[in-house]
Amino acid sequence: MNSFVDTHCHLDTYEEQTQESFESLWAKMEVKPEAMIQVACDPHEFEYAKIMSEKYDFIYAAYGVHPQYVDSYRPEHEELLKSYLVHPKAVACGEFGLDYHYGAESKEAQCLLFEKELEIGLQKGKPLVLHLREAEKDSLSILRNAPIQNHPIHVHCFTGTPAFAEALLKLSSSIYIGFTGIISFKNAENVRAAAKLVPLERLLLETDAPYLAPVPFRGKPAHSGMIPLIAEHLAQVKNITKEELLSLCRENTRQCYHI
Repeated sequence: MNSFVDTHCHLDTYEEQTQESFESLWAKMEVKPEAMIQVACDPHEFEYAKIMSEKYDFIYAAYGVHPQYVDSYRPEHEELLKSYLVHPKAVACGEFGLDYHYGAESKEAQCLLFEKELEIGLQKGKPLVLHLREAEKDSLSILRNAPIQNHPIHVHCFTGTPAFAEALLKLSSSIYIGFTGIISFKNAENVRAAAKLVPLERLLLETDAPYLAPVPFRGKPAHSGMIPLIAEHLAQVKNITKEELLSLCRENTRQCYHI
C-alpha cells in the first residue's frame, strides 16, 4: 500500500459523534495514514488541534473560522487566529470561505470574513483551505481580487460544477482541489465530471471525517483509514490505478502543505 495523507479531518467531531477516543480509533484502523491534518473550524476548536498536533508527530493542524460561525465571529478572534498560525505544527489557514447552502441570509458578512481570513493567511504565508459551497460567483470574485498567485490553496471537499472547477484552476497554478467520499455517491455525477477535468498534479485526497464516508460505508462515521477507498473511486474516474493515484496525491500534498 502506498503511503497517504488525510489532508482534511475533524477528529474532535469524530470523538463527539462516536463517543470513541482517537486512541481507540487509531488502534483499530486497518490501514493508517502517514499523516493527518486536523482542521479547526472555529476558535473554540483551536486548542484541541494544537494539543493533538503536539501529542502526535503525524498530526498537523489548520486553523480558521468556517462561514457557519460568521455570526459569532468577534474582532478578538483575529488575533487569536494569528497566534495559533505561528505554531510549528500549523500547516494551513482554514477552513474558511463561503457557504450559501446553509447561510444564504449572511452573504455580506461571509464575504467580509472570507476577505479578512484570506488576508491573514496570505500575510502568514500559510496554505489556504477553502470551503466554497453554492457560492461560485462570489468565491471567484473575491479570489480574483486577492494576490493568490503561487500561493498554495486547497479547495476542500469539492461539490461544485465542472465549470467552477475549471474557473478555479485558471486562477492560479497553485490551486489544488480535494475530493472526499462524495466521489463514490450515486447522485454525485457532477463531482465525478469535475474530477475528470482536474489535472492529476492538482488533486488532493481527504475524508472530511467524520462526515461523508465513501460507499460502502456511507452514513457511518468516516475516518482517515478510508482514504484508500476514496482513492479507488477517484482512480476509476481518472482511469489510472489506485496505487498511481495515491502516489500522485502524496506528492501533491508535499507540494501544497510541505508535509
